[in-house]
Amino acid sequence: MEKARSKKESQKRKINLKLFAILAAMTCLLLFGLFRIIIVRSAACTYVMTDGERYETVRLYPGTVEEACSKAGFRNVEVVNRKDDDGIVYLTLKETFDVSIQTSDGTLTIRTAPCTVGELLEANGISVGSDDIVTPDIDDWLSDSTQITVTRVTFTTETETENIPFSVEVQYDTQLLKGQQEIARYGEDGEKSIEYRVEEHDGEEVSREVVNEKEVKAPVNCIVKQGIRIAQNKQEEQAAAAESQTTVSNQTLPSSQPETESTGELSTAGRSQVWSVPAGIQDDTENKIITAGDGSSYEYTAVIDVTATAYHRIEDGGEITASGTVTQYGTIAVDPRVIPLGSRLYVVSDGGDQSWSYGPGLAEDTGGLIKGAKIDLFFMTGDEANDFGIRPAKVYILKD
Repeated sequence: MEKARSKKESQKRKINLKLFAILAAMTCLLLFGLFRIIIVRSAACTYVMTDGERYETVRLYPGTVEEACSKAGFRNVEVVNRKDDDGIVYLTLKETFDVSIQTSDGTLTIRTAPCTVGELLEANGISVGSDDIVTPDIDDWLSDSTQITVTRVTFTTETETENIPFSVEVQYDTQLLKGQQEIARYGEDGEKSIEYRVEEHDGEEVSREVVNEKEVKAPVNCIVKQGIRIAQNKQEEQAAAAESQTTVSNQTLPSSQPETESTGELSTAGRSQVWSVPAGIQDDTENKIITAGDGSSYEYTAVIDVTATAYHRIEDGGEITASGTVTQYGTIAVDPRVIPLGSRLYVVSDGGDQSWSYGPGLAEDTGGLIKGAKIDLFFMTGDEANDFGIRPAKVYILKD
């Protein structure tokens, strides 16, 4: 009987142990659930957001600012202010927009909230020099999509060398008979150094300014002696007359030279087809002004007696002059030691007959046979050049 009672108590202890184990397990599960709830609730965050027009509240377990904005329906916004207070995060949002920034290095597109141009450039590591040009202005406020242009401005110094054209001086000589001329000294261009301040925008030149100019070599003026001595005897008179009727090369004019009444188109030496310059001029020697038959007037600095010949276009499209231009009516070949290239000229007949006038032209060509007091007048056709032949002429060097 004693043995039966002991067995019964042992079974009872086993049942109690099982009940205790079950109760302990349930307690642990309950505690774990409570702990988990506490942990989750402690990680939860409440976001209160506004863009200035509407307010939204979002609670996340857990969550990020980006997730909260997306859940509240705020798109393309940026947080400009944040305040945390016991699990509540207050966010002030502003809408963002695209801004294109163009520089010499290329174009960059930035998503940004409202700010100034300068703030945006600085935030993206784009420096602006004191001379650079920024459009819109660096202090302008950005509130919408736009384009910013940064133009890099640089200044450099360049030095160039230019010719100084010589002038022609006429000296009256009492030893030479009236009508006679001699070249006492050939002209020679001078040289000057010019320093420029060059402004470039993104590497492209936009302007240059002369900051210094210095003469390196002085020009040597051409001196032409003009005879003024009156012939004292018949022999000298004949010599003077012969001088006025011959060329420097001692070639006489062709006997077929047309007179005023029969010159036709040669009365303007071919220019009747273009400018129709009348023959003859009036020369105001005191004021150095010549007036053509059409009423046009020109100031001049010097007048030289020369021998005039003619040349013409020999190829379709024309010839290229020594100055790099294409020959046309008004192109005149000269000896650059006597008449500087680039000089504006007016050519008329010599000897007082006023029979023809080539009119205004430009010294822009040279020739192997054009030496000293000689010029070569350009004509469009060979017939015109041949009809002109060789003639004594006066060249007025016009004032610039």
